[in-house]
Amino acid sequence: MSKFGNKFTCWSCATKFYDLNKPNVKCPKCGADPADDPKKDMPAAAPASYGDDYGEEVEAVPEEPADEEELEDEATDDAAPDDDY
Repeated sequence: MSKFGNKFTCWSCATKFYDLNKPNVKCPKCGADPADDPKKDMPAAAPASYGDDYGEEVEAVPEEPADEEELEDEATDDAAPDDDY
């Protein structure tokens, strides 16, 4: 506890304030009572789990280079036929 009392964050307007060691605590901005917080009895959320394989390095599979002959064959197949009219 500091010399200003306990630190609070208003559940209504999110203003941060100290209670200044006073018995009746109210938000100085909106007047909300910290005891009226609807989430005060809810447990904190559990930390996220990422599974067993999180953080393991994944090896990238290198692509196989295309053969030059295959590229030449595809180029000649796609060419328009030479018709003599």
